[in-house]
Amino acid sequence: MLTTLLAHQWKESRRSSVFGQSIAINIILGFFIAYFLLSFLVLGFFIDDLLRQAYPNQNPVAVFNGFLLYFFLVDLFMRFMLQDLPVLAIQPYLHLPIKKARLIHYVLLKSVPSLFNFWALLILVPFMVKILMPAYGIMVAAGWLLSVLLLTFFNNFILIYFKRQLSSNPKLTLLFGVAVVGLMLADYFGLLSLRIASASAFNFLLQNPWLVVLPAVLLALAYRLNYTFLLAHTYPEEIALKRNNAVEGGDITFLNRFGNTGKLIALEMKLIWRHKRSKSVVFMSLLILSYGFIFYPNKLYQEGFGMFLFAGIMMTGMFMFNYGQFVPSWQSGHFDALLTKQISPYQFYLAKFWFFVPTSLVAFLVTLPYAYFGWKVVAINLAACLFNIGVNTFVIFYFSVLNTNRIDLSKSSAFNWQGVGASKFVMMIPLILLPLLVYAPFGYWGIPYWGISAVGFLGLVGFALHKQMLNLVASRFLSHKYKIATGFRQ
Repeated sequence: MLTTLLAHQWKESRRSSVFGQSIAINIILGFFIAYFLLSFLVLGFFIDDLLRQAYPNQNPVAVFNGFLLYFFLVDLFMRFMLQDLPVLAIQPYLHLPIKKARLIHYVLLKSVPSLFNFWALLILVPFMVKILMPAYGIMVAAGWLLSVLLLTFFNNFILIYFKRQLSSNPKLTLLFGVAVVGLMLADYFGLLSLRIASASAFNFLLQNPWLVVLPAVLLALAYRLNYTFLLAHTYPEEIALKRNNAVEGGDITFLNRFGNTGKLIALEMKLIWRHKRSKSVVFMSLLILSYGFIFYPNKLYQEGFGMFLFAGIMMTGMFMFNYGQFVPSWQSGHFDALLTKQISPYQFYLAKFWFFVPTSLVAFLVTLPYAYFGWKVVAINLAACLFNIGVNTFVIFYFSVLNTNRIDLSKSSAFNWQGVGASKFVMMIPLILLPLLVYAPFGYWGIPYWGISAVGFLGLVGFALHKQMLNLVASRFLSHKYKIATGFRQ
């Protein structure tokens, strides 16, 4: 049965109309993955020397163990942002003489070979061989490594469970997120020390290798939690399409005066208001506006403007990034109808542009109270806002033609991650790196205000030439619109 299901999954992927598309993105992504894996491997061989330099009077094993809890928290965050749920089109199998348990075990075990579960071995194995084995012996060192690996698998299954709960019980997932953030804040404000707790726990594990059974029990419980949840939600009536209840909404009179552009913006706002998926984007973007409290009071970032610029780009452009990464997938349900209307691609993207401009300006206005940390913060955020409007908007539009994944808004809910994958992460790289690259030479020459001015000036130039830029985007859309429409029909 396992080989049969694997063969079906491979055929489904191979025969898909989108197979082989976005080859350039996959190549870039592969390059970055190889680079980071090589970096982690090198770090694994030299991490003991780095720990001795940073903590000269402490045992490197105890120091390393002290950071393991931080590693698991960061691992949870990375998985939440990037890891896709293991899926199987299970409905066609339910009427066949196949035990449902086999299908569920297959879905769960699909997540085990994920790169997220094994990349840490590039650091852990060299550290174990160089430090732990000479000090504690091979059996104790192997037990320590197995414990960390089992806890990594526990992270995998517990995160999968809470991601699945997003659609049926978002409050439980919100409570889980609050607990994780609360732990990190308590450590930051000195209410408790995760380092001390982590070092004590894993040092005790080294002294008592039989305690490896505890991570194994946790893993078994997390697996059972997922199994029970899927077993209760794999009946045909559970998987059937839900009825799409229409929601009435009034016209936005103010926007009607701007013609077709205003009407398209009004439709965009109604789409956001009527669906939990799009409203969650607004909510998450509002949370990013508190980024300044992380960067501006920190003395490490006071000397240069690079990190301040990063914070400004994120705060004034996060809604644009979060919402724009799914353009035009938000309209995937009625994309074919849009193609038949008297709406040109230029009008379509012009409406998106004038929808993003006010959101960035409002975000900048909200960040004005950060002037408490210095007026240079206001100047940096203004430059970041202009750059987002005049440059990053068109970067998002340029990559938008690669969005061929359909979004079913009738199935969405708060914090829905449908369609989120590594390709979206690749798109975020130029959005963040471009302003930093513009600023970098000026910061190196010791004239940071000139660098900030250059970032803002490029944004103004892009805004002044927005008609020409939108024409280029519209031409690119015309050459890809049938490919996009085909992907949305899947």
